[in-house]
Amino acid sequence: MYERYHINTAVTPGRHRPVPKFVVLRADNCMNCGKCERACVYEAHKRDPKDPRKMAEPDSTLCKNCFRCVVECPQRALSIKINDEYKALGHGVWTPVRVTTIWKEAESAKIPVLGAGYRGNFSGPGFDAMWTDMSEIVRPTRDGIHGREFISTSVDLGRTPPYLSFDSDGRLTTVMSPIIDLPVPFLMDVSRMEVNDEQLKGLAGAASDLSTLLVLPKDLVPKLKGELRSEMIVPIIKDAKDLDDLPNDVRMVEIDCGDDWNATLSGIRSLRPDVLVAVRLTSSTDLTTTVDNMASEADVLHVLFEESGMDASGDYARDALRKLHRHLVAVGLRDGVTIISSGGLAAAEMVPKSIICGADAVTLETALRVALGCHACCECHDGCTSGLDKASADFIRQRVTNMGSAWRDQMLEMLGAMGIKEVRRLRGETGRAIFEEDASCDAFSNIQGGGKID
Repeated sequence: MYERYHINTAVTPGRHRPVPKFVVLRADNCMNCGKCERACVYEAHKRDPKDPRKMAEPDSTLCKNCFRCVVECPQRALSIKINDEYKALGHGVWTPVRVTTIWKEAESAKIPVLGAGYRGNFSGPGFDAMWTDMSEIVRPTRDGIHGREFISTSVDLGRTPPYLSFDSDGRLTTVMSPIIDLPVPFLMDVSRMEVNDEQLKGLAGAASDLSTLLVLPKDLVPKLKGELRSEMIVPIIKDAKDLDDLPNDVRMVEIDCGDDWNATLSGIRSLRPDVLVAVRLTSSTDLTTTVDNMASEADVLHVLFEESGMDASGDYARDALRKLHRHLVAVGLRDGVTIISSGGLAAAEMVPKSIICGADAVTLETALRVALGCHACCECHDGCTSGLDKASADFIRQRVTNMGSAWRDQMLEMLGAMGIKEVRRLRGETGRAIFEEDASCDAFSNIQGGGKID
């Protein structure tokens, strides 16, 4: 019986007090008149429960920076400033706004509402210099996640034949490669993360709740026995002989693009022709000159970028994916292989943006840690206030599931606003996006000193 895809979410507060963006300060000249309490609709100001004659310290986590309390205070005893701890969150693409946004998504599973009082830039490096075309949002029949139209976020992993052949009796003679259908265009990848047993158990539970795949080193597979169905596990193996140590239900494996990748792939195909083989390769300037053989042989190309969203040559994932996609289209190989992108995905909007640039799906890595309360600082250390090593499996499972649900809902809103009913159609559709450099050329190329359109 058909069952519509649904993610079970539950409000899951963080294990530590939130880091507020603003800090409300109360000076000593406060006369405890209570006008700030009546002025604040967010209840950041309250009487001291131990002594109602006094005002308690403001709850900065509830402050929305409306300044109403500051304006109405007769003593000018209140002031608001940016929290230094908030400014220290994250690094690079992991801005404080993105870190706190993921925290809220992981807590409530709701789409965050941003923009009120926003004074920042509307562009930046990488995916931030790319805007999606959501002109269909004005149509009354488009109603996002609550609409009457069904919008699919499913993607297929695997090779597709260029054509189908039939014999004289109409029977299909083309040998079909195995295909894995996922209800969401993102996988979970812990291969570049350090995880303990409790974290691995929680992430496996989240992968099960989201019905997606979990990519991990082969050595960690035995620890998932009973925690996640074998068909949802994607082990990274070094040799075809490693298949002997894996459950028979495994549907996909990954191998590194070393010098003997072709021999390893052939060995896997001879032993398990029903298993998808993904080749892990690091994005670089010479990727388009070396990828043709892999694209013609492997089922999946798993392209790895750094946590910053860039590759070793300094290209952003946005530009590297477009180059790779266009190259494979030019040589006639694009429709036969699946591309998965990893690295630098710090916001829900970056999933459809990656797909527009040419990926079929992406993997979540650092975002998984941030969902648990990680501050996304430059490096991990023993005195980290996040305390991820002490988080329970149930907490990890629900927080990551909530984030996955919120990210999917945002994809549904974007697809509905674009007038697209399935995310597969978004792949490589750069015409559904605006790139800052192209917009600048269009606007200023006719002005002396402006850029030129190629």
